[in-house]
Amino acid sequence: MKPGILIALLLAAPLPAPAFFFGGASEKAAAARLGAMRASFEAGDCASVRELSSPFLDEKPAGRLREEAYGYLGQCYETGGLTDKAISLYKLALELYPDNTLFAARLAGVYNRSGFYESAAPLFLKILVLRSDDIEANLGLARAYAGLGFLGRAQEFYAKAAALQNFAVPEVLREYALCLLGQRHWAEAAAMNLKGAAAEPGEAFWPQLSARILAGQGDYQGAAAAMAAAIALAPTRQGRLERALYLLLGGRPAEAIEAADAELAAGGADALAAAVKALALYSLGEKEKAQPYFAAAAAGGGAFTGRLAAAFLAAGSNGGRAACKK
Repeated sequence: MKPGILIALLLAAPLPAPAFFFGGASEKAAAARLGAMRASFEAGDCASVRELSSPFLDEKPAGRLREEAYGYLGQCYETGGLTDKAISLYKLALELYPDNTLFAARLAGVYNRSGFYESAAPLFLKILVLRSDDIEANLGLARAYAGLGFLGRAQEFYAKAAALQNFAVPEVLREYALCLLGQRHWAEAAAMNLKGAAAEPGEAFWPQLSARILAGQGDYQGAAAAMAAAIALAPTRQGRLERALYLLLGGRPAEAIEAADAELAAGGADALAAAVKALALYSLGEKEKAQPYFAAAAAGGGAFTGRLAAAFLAAGSNGGRAACKK
């Protein structure tokens, strides 16, 4: 073939796309970097994932590659405590890939852990529209609603999450049971208490929960017995004093005083123990003896204990003044 004809044919041939010369190499480099990011992520090496992310993004990779990389990078921001960066990245990723529920789930989880429940709930709902049996989305939405104080809505999604897990995950059962307790749904809470105790035998949480369910229904004798069972599994000051309160409310003030005295002897200035003893003495008609314990509770207690003790002190003081006037 004559050289002139060959040159003419070459000039007439269509030029390859610029990617043939540039994009192809760039794509391969980006794919290689993504592979390195993937390997680092799977190895738990988030420092390498973050280090590789900048040169990877500088390659201007195809969207499908960026989508995968954003998932690795966002989760590494989360584990590294870089919450603001994780939120920003997931929001960008959701704008670019609105059908990727991973980004919605990760962002919703970050919002839940950060206390932004009102922002988390719509994202979990978006996932549940597509996958109603998604355990994490049901649980996440339950937690978001519980955080917002919408316990009735939270109950619905706790119930579904627990059922999807065959009532086998203690953490979820505990949260669900407390949600029921918060709504004063005594029968449902008691049923969940049985499931929880079966899933977590020997844990003090469940007899303690049983005590609170019984106390909520006015069965203080049963509550004191259940709390004694909890204390036998895990002795704590809080548990012993809670039992003392149930003894007091159940009409056993002498036993309540004995329990309070044991804590006062062990811990010195114990506002809650002082309040229990003061209330027990007051119920026995020993109002003057109760006054110094009310004073100790008012001085050293938290908001509730302090207000309670202060109210009894004020009542005692007013009664004394009234008696002097007679």
